[in-house]
Amino acid sequence: MVLDGGSSPADASDRDASSADLGTVDLAGVRPDLAAPFDLASPVDLATPVDLATPVDLATPVDLATPVDLASRLDLASRLDLATLADLAVPADLTVPADLAASPDLAYAPDEGVDIYVDNACKMDVVPKVFNVPRGVTLKLTFHNRSRDYAVDVWMSYGGGYTDLLTFGTWADPIPHCRLPRPYDEYADISTGCSSYHLMIHCL
Repeated sequence: MVLDGGSSPADASDRDASSADLGTVDLAGVRPDLAAPFDLASPVDLATPVDLATPVDLATPVDLATPVDLASRLDLASRLDLATLADLAVPADLTVPADLAASPDLAYAPDEGVDIYVDNACKMDVVPKVFNVPRGVTLKLTFHNRSRDYAVDVWMSYGGGYTDLLTFGTWADPIPHCRLPRPYDEYADISTGCSSYHLMIHCL
């Protein structure tokens, strides 16, 4: 006879057997599977993207700093030779044209005398022998007969003049020369009965 809640020795042995079946062996066999998720910790593989850190190669473009080669190629540093061109600052030769500032033409006198010489052999000489009148200047002439033996005639290109200018006589031409737009030429014909001279007046 079996009472409720009781158990027989046979039941007890069955439990022990069943408990043996449920024994730790099965649970322990399962637990390792639970422990296996430690594989998730293995994403150490993700840490390995240390390869991304290797773009240290990008740092190597230190080659860009080496464009010192460009400076050496251009020899810009060696262009110190250009400093020696200071010689150009003291071209003493260029200062020489200071003589031009004092040139007689630039200091041209607006009134000039013409000396006429006729020797006893009737050979004529005139001083000066030509006039070069610079821009901005007109010229008035005074003729002097320096001859002891011959009177002279002075006739100008504008159509007027003086005839029979006696020895040691003087005639001042009343008409200024070089009044017209430049350049052009005027002249004075100086003569005796046996000699003559064509005096040019260049209006520059």
